[in-house]
Amino acid sequence: MLELADVRAGYGSAEVLHGISLTVDQGEVAVILGANGVGKTTMLRSIAGLLRPWSGRISFGGKVVDRMGAEKIVRLGLGMVPGPPGIFRDMTVTDNLRVGSFALAKGKKADTQLERILQTFPILNQRRTQTAGSLSGGEQRMLAIARSLMSEPTLLLVDEPSMGLSPVMVSNVLRLLNEVRKESGVTILMAEQNVGALDIADRAYVIEKGRVAREDQGAALAQTRADLARAYLGGSKAASGAKR
Repeated sequence: MLELADVRAGYGSAEVLHGISLTVDQGEVAVILGANGVGKTTMLRSIAGLLRPWSGRISFGGKVVDRMGAEKIVRLGLGMVPGPPGIFRDMTVTDNLRVGSFALAKGKKADTQLERILQTFPILNQRRTQTAGSLSGGEQRMLAIARSLMSEPTLLLVDEPSMGLSPVMVSNVLRLLNEVRKESGVTILMAEQNVGALDIADRAYVIEKGRVAREDQGAALAQTRADLARAYLGGSKAASGAKR
């Protein structure tokens, strides 16, 4: 589904990714785990066509995409949930969702997808006429996820879904992502610094200073979450409330 081979990328003269290689198979939840500033978002931006890699290869669905623009990659089936807030605060919930359907043909198909998404996210259905800025932090993250699903992606990139949320809401958002994966079959690549994300991960990559430091099945790394938090995530705080 997705493969990165020796990808190097950065900003200006500063290299952030120093030869990243990883694979995500169809239907998986894969987690990129690491502290702030190690290159997680840079990696997602490179995959999405928002940042052109300096070298290396990115392939998605069997096609090389590292020189494609973002709009073309979206039409190949990629969706992205940016870091918070990731919404248009002054627009209604419904209008936020409609923005996400631009890759679909206008009309009945987009309307059908809107109703399907609102059924999947009942709290958003209840809030559909409210402005996005009036939602709670957790509801805003759900809206950002729901909007990205409006284009019916086959691969969903999710940047820091737990950021700024309470442990209970983090658990809810992670559970929701796992349910969406099971129901729709969408492949998910998630950037996180909360080791709780390992609980829904089929595979995980630990990133340190722009390089892959460890990789394993999510369940295997979850068994060492306290050690991971100390070694790569700045202490025990990143592991708090993660065991579910």
